[in-house]
Amino acid sequence: MAQSQKHIVIFSHGFGVRWGDRGLFSDIAASLPDVEPVLFDYNEVNEAANTLTVRPFSEQAELFKKTLEDARRKDANAIIDVICHSQGALPVALAKPEGIRTTILLAPSFTNDTQRMVLQFENRPGTEINLKGISKLARADGSTTIVPAEYWAERARTEPVDLYNALADHTELVIIIAKQDEILGHHDVEGLNEKITIKELDGAHSFAGEPRKILIKELEAVLRIGE
Repeated sequence: MAQSQKHIVIFSHGFGVRWGDRGLFSDIAASLPDVEPVLFDYNEVNEAANTLTVRPFSEQAELFKKTLEDARRKDANAIIDVICHSQGALPVALAKPEGIRTTILLAPSFTNDTQRMVLQFENRPGTEINLKGISKLARADGSTTIVPAEYWAERARTEPVDLYNALADHTELVIIIAKQDEILGHHDVEGLNEKITIKELDGAHSFAGEPRKILIKELEAVLRIGE
């Protein structure tokens, strides 16, 4: 990479969180020298009510496109990479972006299994599940995630593996699987495009603790930091 060429990394966060939650993106961005991080939220946040409303994947994809366009407008010659976490891989894949050098999917979703997701929340006091209306998911931090019917409907017809395979035709695609993923469990990577590089690292879904340091070292290598 030419020394004068700007290096931008756009971060795409997962379901029902803000970009800074769990510190994953904050730690990665702070650890990548000479990189301009672009961090943004997909969801609508109401601080007073302590709620977060999830947008459907199609709306998230449009937000990603706008974020990418804004980055390109600032510097048309910049190298742009993308780091996605969990469901944050899906709006990026749906957006079908062109001109991205490398896209990294951290602990991505591989299925559209709504029932598994519902089971994670349904027994929490305060949770209300209505797949054809408005769902309210009680979170461990005391907040509530509001999920509209449009999200559930789009999730049910979204095929992650097909989207990743198509994305791999437009960008260098690297999938990093968390071996001890407590949210998504075991991953079946059968059927993935042979162009996709698959790596497995120790760590839970958010790579907290020591695994995060190892993850960041891996990201430095994949993103060619220092070259």
